Amino acid sequence: MTLSRQSLAGVWRFELDPTASKGFTLGQSSGALAHLHDEIHLPGSTDEAGKGIPNSKIHLDHLSRPYVYVGPAWYQREIKIPESWQGKHIRLFLERCHWESVAWLNKDCLGRQNSLSTPHIYELGQLAPGTYTLTLRIDNTPKIAVGDAITFTGSFNLAHSLTDHTQTNWNGIIGRLELQAYEPVMIENIQIYPDGLNKTARAHVCLYNASGQWFKGRLRLSISQGLEVLAERNIELEFDGTTHAFTEAFELKKANLWDEFDPALLVLKAELGDEVSSCPFGLRSFYAKGKHLYLNERQVFLRGTLECCVFPLTAYPPTDKASWLKLIETAKSYGLNHLRFHSWCPPEAAFEAADELGFMVQVEGPFWAEFGSDIELDAYAFSESKAILKSYGNHPSFCMFAISNEPSGKTMNDFFAELLIELKEDNRRLYTSGAGWPMIDENDYHLTHHPRSYQWLEGLNARFNATPFQTVDYRDFMAEQTKPIVSHEIGQWTSYPDYEQIDKYTGVLKPRNLEAFSQSLAQNGLAAMNQDFVQASGKLQTLLYKEEIEAALRTPDFGGFQLLDLHDFPGQGTALVGVLDAFWAAKPYTKAQDFREFCSETVLLARFDKVSYSSGETLSVQIEIAHFGPGPLKGQTVQWELSDTQTVLKGEVSVDVIPLGSGIPLANIAVPLAEFNAPSQLRLCLELSGTAIYNHWDFWLYPENLDLDSDILLSHDLDQKTLEHLEQGKSVLLAMPAEGIANTIPFGFTTAFWNVAWTAGQAPHTQGILCDPGHPALAYFPTQFHSNWQWWELIQGSKCLICETLKTKPIIQVIDDWRSNRKLALAVEFKLGTGKVLLCSANLFGKDSGLVSRQLLYSFQQYIKSPEFNPEEGLNLAQLKALIDTK
Repeated sequence: MTLSRQSLAGVWRFELDPTASKGFTLGQSSGALAHLHDEIHLPGSTDEAGKGIPNSKIHLDHLSRPYVYVGPAWYQREIKIPESWQGKHIRLFLERCHWESVAWLNKDCLGRQNSLSTPHIYELGQLAPGTYTLTLRIDNTPKIAVGDAITFTGSFNLAHSLTDHTQTNWNGIIGRLELQAYEPVMIENIQIYPDGLNKTARAHVCLYNASGQWFKGRLRLSISQGLEVLAERNIELEFDGTTHAFTEAFELKKANLWDEFDPALLVLKAELGDEVSSCPFGLRSFYAKGKHLYLNERQVFLRGTLECCVFPLTAYPPTDKASWLKLIETAKSYGLNHLRFHSWCPPEAAFEAADELGFMVQVEGPFWAEFGSDIELDAYAFSESKAILKSYGNHPSFCMFAISNEPSGKTMNDFFAELLIELKEDNRRLYTSGAGWPMIDENDYHLTHHPRSYQWLEGLNARFNATPFQTVDYRDFMAEQTKPIVSHEIGQWTSYPDYEQIDKYTGVLKPRNLEAFSQSLAQNGLAAMNQDFVQASGKLQTLLYKEEIEAALRTPDFGGFQLLDLHDFPGQGTALVGVLDAFWAAKPYTKAQDFREFCSETVLLARFDKVSYSSGETLSVQIEIAHFGPGPLKGQTVQWELSDTQTVLKGEVSVDVIPLGSGIPLANIAVPLAEFNAPSQLRLCLELSGTAIYNHWDFWLYPENLDLDSDILLSHDLDQKTLEHLEQGKSVLLAMPAEGIANTIPFGFTTAFWNVAWTAGQAPHTQGILCDPGHPALAYFPTQFHSNWQWWELIQGSKCLICETLKTKPIIQVIDDWRSNRKLALAVEFKLGTGKVLLCSANLFGKDSGLVSRQLLYSFQQYIKSPEFNPEEGLNLAQLKALIDTK
């Protein structure tokens, strides 16, 4: 706490300097120091004020800035030094500048600073009471290549500290802008080093002497928790020189530890004369032991998501604690305990909120770059990393630090090793070189992309698209590891855009990308389908996230995961990968309590080999649990229930003790399926008795034998027999194999990974299927309105139909990528002359066809035999051929 503060928030004189025509050197800039002629409000940005070059371009890859400005901008105002500040040492505090700042007081240059992560603080010294002119030059021109991840991406300015794909490269100052008045001898900085295992803390105190004289005095240090003072110390000081530092150790045996379940905070108060400085902290130890992460003596599992500085209303992060409390509380409601700040460091308020809520944070330097060859960048990485630790290191939530996101460079390993050795002298957190890679010896823990379901550019060769579904884990990978592993950016599964969200963009950034996609949907006659597409693709997206997370939780010795993402990422091609929108609001298809079934401190798990069964088989499931609560659970009962719409089978398993850990086996169950009706969709539910801990999985049961109808013509091409059959007014089930369909639309089971535009068009381009389970063609085929795991067999190896000329709704629709918005299908019906056709391109007879394909074929045949098969729309032969052959 300073002795006195004077806010500088309000109207400033202002002027853009796009060509730097005013001239500038560090020591002088006489042209710029003249009176400025425009006005702007600070804190704020040039975008908010409508300053800059008007921009009408429609950016499909990210949100759009109506005003864009890169270059120097000048800010100026008068300040008044009151009589009460006579003899005080005065500082200028600018919480967050973007990017480089230079300050002048009247004609005197105070210096230059360029931190993207920490406050810019200027020494004004002792000033006589009166009025002075304060001038600031803020330049957001990228001078250091913090975001030029050239080797990996071939792109520039991608770090989320400045990229237009997230917070933008704005110009301005946000947060606290103020003058601070101190006694000439002041408390410069306090760093607290807690030891939760031994319940001790060391306070490293640095004093600053601006008086130029010998100082003699007393400093009182006290540590309290709530109203109780736990320790205090009076220290006699006597020193000469500008700075004086010392360390005091405290025993805190009565203190409560800081933990995610009990985020107890302590306050160290330092009193030097009239100056009182209060420093909140938490008594905790966060460390690695073997393959595990520990908070104090409790093993933890990181359930994290990214915060990529996505704030569409302002295009910069909030600096008030209330906004961060709301954001983190939302993340906690979805079962998370950890937030990764991707290639940027948040303001102080984010740490304060995380401290209060017991939420663990991984901060990264403002880098997505190539290291080891750029001397200026490498030096900046050293200085910026140290500045972050000094500014925010006392926060107990600050548990992890990564230097960069996904770095590159031929000599980066040596560079990171050197920097990590230096940073790890501060032992209050764990350190790693980069998010994603490299896995070097100096890392305390590894963030790696290897243990996840999908690797970049795998396309249809990735697990969910290439193989029938079964539960897996990453224990083979973990067997080769010696340090904690946290999986990097798992998920990245998209959902179709919800165009009703467009109205939410009332601030600085405009959703011209979403508007263009919406117009495309309308132009293709599908505007009315938007909410159906959102729901169906979202249900599939959630299903994919569920298995991604459960695979991690089934893995013994795993350290955790970081999602990409719980909420949408509006850049890099428009990556709608969240179950929350870009404003951290829930989308309509998944609620927080649904997500917590498979993402929480305690999750019931199931391990099985397949999802589709015949009625003579037995469902065999291994019940497991991942538990990372405050402590072991004793005397528990797991109840299981397998049911369809008519039959319910139940059982329970008693468990003496559930320890902390992941992939803990509890019991095996084997349930004969003969009692259930076939075909049907079964649901296995697990519940921990007397708790809200619950999870479920779907299975599908089919008859062992089916009498397929040989009287209905089943054709695989438009041969003469098929055409003659139709000319006679008969019905045909035209089941086209993939090789008989000419279009090359990349089609797969999953939704798109990240998005089509940013991944070089990798497959799939589709977002799952949409159907009406009540349609009579599906009467004998149990399904929901969206893709579920049984659809894999029908989609694998098949092609979708381009049916843009059809007016009627397909029986089974395929949701296209939002840039194309074509009307796609797996099954449609129509008349051809006096005949009737049910055209299907699903995998009814491919190499992976089996129970599911046979059942859909049977359901189609029953429909064709029924009077309900009476298509309204008629096509001619040329139109039919166009559905199949799009060359």
